[in-house]
Amino acid sequence: MTMEEMARIIGISRITLSKVMNNKDGVSEETRQRVKEYIERYNFEPNSQARSLVGKKEQIIGFFTTYSEEAGGNTHVTSHFATELVNLVVNAAQKRGYKTLVDITPKEDDFSEVEKYLNSGLIRGAILFGYASGSPNLEYLSRKGVPLVLINQEVTLDLPNISLVNMDDETWGYQAIECLVKLNHRRLLYLTCSRRRLPIKRRAHGVKRALEAYKDQILSFQECNGEFNEDLSYEIVKKVYTQEGEKPTGIFAANDQMAIGAINALKDLGIRVPEEVSVIGFDDISISKYLTPALTTIHCDFKEIADRSVEALIDSIEGKVEKSHQELPLEFVKRESLAFHKE
Repeated sequence: MTMEEMARIIGISRITLSKVMNNKDGVSEETRQRVKEYIERYNFEPNSQARSLVGKKEQIIGFFTTYSEEAGGNTHVTSHFATELVNLVVNAAQKRGYKTLVDITPKEDDFSEVEKYLNSGLIRGAILFGYASGSPNLEYLSRKGVPLVLINQEVTLDLPNISLVNMDDETWGYQAIECLVKLNHRRLLYLTCSRRRLPIKRRAHGVKRALEAYKDQILSFQECNGEFNEDLSYEIVKKVYTQEGEKPTGIFAANDQMAIGAINALKDLGIRVPEEVSVIGFDDISISKYLTPALTTIHCDFKEIADRSVEALIDSIEGKVEKSHQELPLEFVKRESLAFHKE
């Protein structure tokens, strides 16, 4: 939205709006407060770069992710999945003649940064990845009328300008536990995450179904919150395997980073993988196959996710489709971290 458009909505001149935004004199306190209320309501933030692009043919989409944390005053991506996806989205968009604006937002249910870019007119549409599942703010965001593609969001979200690209996480949450049980693992550890994201909810639901299906064969089950973090998972596994009592022989980690932390902890404790403990991860990030032992995991086709997301977004921008919903299959990749457990 331009300064002229915002001023017209409020019913004032562009000069008055500029004075308020720049904290200048010459505006009554009543008008100043009314302008501020409108600015806050519309989350208005004029963007000089956006204005300079008006009328130009260059097309820009946004890619926003919350897989981040702050360190030393800087925000950086913490997920290998998100890092790979950024590169793949940029490449896929380039092939369609679009550039990509990438932004990292700190909170999984805070869409204010996304809204600012949508209001600025700089981007034609956006791909959102890593946000809280089923957030009511998504409905508000959809009212902007800008095409959006959400990666891993609730299927119940039925809004006219929002497309979904999801993965079949639940099936493989179930099958990871089933695989361990069929390889004679009776004591299990599940490394999960507390964040309100659809993949972890689906994986956890699959695990729950498997526990019910194989309850007669499972002697013990522990669930620990590793927060998708390698270092935290390392500490959790080290603690579990130094406590008194029977230890788990099978570990399922809801992402590869936690699985890597688990394997490193087991190694440092002198516990052999997979001879004594088997480990299954999830995502199949690029480093997984180069570990020692190579990690057994569930493969997510990052390129397919990026290609489908960019295709859905640009097709919506160009009026070829209004919206779409895609569920992408996953694949089990057996490597060296999984073996039959001998009693």
